[in-house]
Amino acid sequence: MPAAQRSQAPLPAHLSPSSPAPARWRRPGWRDPRLAGGLALIGGAVALGAWAVDSAAGTQEVYILTRDVAPGTDLTADGVLALVDSRPGTGAYIPAGSLPGDAIATRSLGKGELLPTAAVAPASAASQRSIVIEASLGLPKGTGAGDGVDLWQLPDGQAPRSAGSAAPVASAVTAHPSVGTAPAGDSSQESQEGAGRARVVAQGLVIRAVNQERTSLVSTGTTTVEVLVPEGSVADVLTAVGSGRPLVLVPTGQGS
Repeated sequence: MPAAQRSQAPLPAHLSPSSPAPARWRRPGWRDPRLAGGLALIGGAVALGAWAVDSAAGTQEVYILTRDVAPGTDLTADGVLALVDSRPGTGAYIPAGSLPGDAIATRSLGKGELLPTAAVAPASAASQRSIVIEASLGLPKGTGAGDGVDLWQLPDGQAPRSAGSAAPVASAVTAHPSVGTAPAGDSSQESQEGAGRARVVAQGLVIRAVNQERTSLVSTGTTTVEVLVPEGSVADVLTAVGSGRPLVLVPTGQGS
């Protein structure tokens, strides 16, 4: 082929002067949003990991109630407490291993509640005694462990009503704490009131447990209730229990 014709041969398309130059790869700069986003993700992951490690290191085992308890309950008994990991942040709750061997609850506590330091005391420091009482009128609906009650004694010969009428009777009785509270020189009236009116035996009692109601063919139903009695009222309560007269527990609206 002549030289002139060879010089006029067309060039390949990729070598044509009119074709655009191939794009070059450029290293991303600091202002590239993709680089900034990646750095932000890495920083967040590092911060989250550090927080998780710090949180795990800051937890401690504390006691938690597995059931409702009334004042005076033995907290060392089986099935009362369990251990959970928590971050209480203060000394308001008892950590694992710090529960006294004779610990009791000083107030009502609910299931799922962390055990507060202020609600625990050694049994030797308790000023209440547990006494079982047969409540002739039963208990009003909704009354149970942890509720505050007053103990009343019905007069001789007065037949108690059914358990369902406990609330109306409780609101109708007249307080007569003791014969000695009547005005001086009125001994005959004191004698009549003492024989024919209900009287308060003890106040400030707390229900610890309520047992199943018992009934018979010859008597009305009675409910056996375990109550916590202040030490100063134990003698009065035991005297009332031994007298054989019907006893009534009247809720005070205090307690759990």
